[in-house]
Amino acid sequence: MRVIGKNETVQVETAATSEAFRGSFVPAESVSHTTYHELADKPVQEVDEINQLHTNLEMLYNIQTRFSFVMREVRYLLKA
Repeated sequence: MRVIGKNETVQVETAATSEAFRGSFVPAESVSHTTYHELADKPVQEVDEINQLHTNLEMLYNIQTRFSFVMREVRYLLKA
């Protein structure tokens, strides 16, 4: 353990660490994944990762709003 006084300044090397951290999450190229949709016209589709993420977020938002409506109705019925 190192104790630092009030007047001492410590320099931390973060450039290499932050570059390595960013490099692990940012892909060099856009990767497409093959997905299977049973009820679609084309069951096997290739979709970009970012587009799939946006689609999943929209679906989650839709499900969450429907669930909150159902819970509101259940609370209303329990009060009656």
